[in-house]
Amino acid sequence: MIVRGNYALRRYRKEAVMSNNLFVAPYTPEQRETCAGLFQKVYNMPPFAFAWLDGEKAKSYFWDLESIPNSLSFILMDGSMAVGACMGQKEEHFQNPGYKINEFFIEPEHQHLGLGAYFINELENKLHELGVKTMYLFTQRNMYSFDFYLKNNFIVNDGTVHMAKVIRQEPTVVYTRTFVNSED
Repeated sequence: MIVRGNYALRRYRKEAVMSNNLFVAPYTPEQRETCAGLFQKVYNMPPFAFAWLDGEKAKSYFWDLESIPNSLSFILMDGSMAVGACMGQKEEHFQNPGYKINEFFIEPEHQHLGLGAYFINELENKLHELGVKTMYLFTQRNMYSFDFYLKNNFIVNDGTVHMAKVIRQEPTVVYTRTFVNSED
């Protein structure tokens, strides 16, 4: 088969990857190291390039995510290999149970092949079975993930504002993963 152009190559890879044994499994603490390594791989590469994220910080962060009350997380598997994860929690909201996505990521080699959309769809099915009515998350408008979520039928809630306050005088990284300098 002769593959010409980036689009044809992506289409060929997508068909090859999507025909594999993909499934969504519940996350367990035994998978912390694997998922933390995958998380580190994703976020140490562009467009993020978080040089501060080493293996120990990533594992510690995943321990924190596991410890959140009502933690409910999933892994996207390709056979026996983890290729993505969604770390979140089920929350009771006024009238409807909701699911807060704290982290959602796909291994770089498996991005732009439809796996993220597949994963979101499978999550929606699993959460529906648990009585969850909404999924929500925080992201940045200037990241390509923003468009990904829009394409997967997430909506922007203009009535909600995500806020942060710097509590130190030196530059720091805050929850939104945005570089904030208190002197600006």
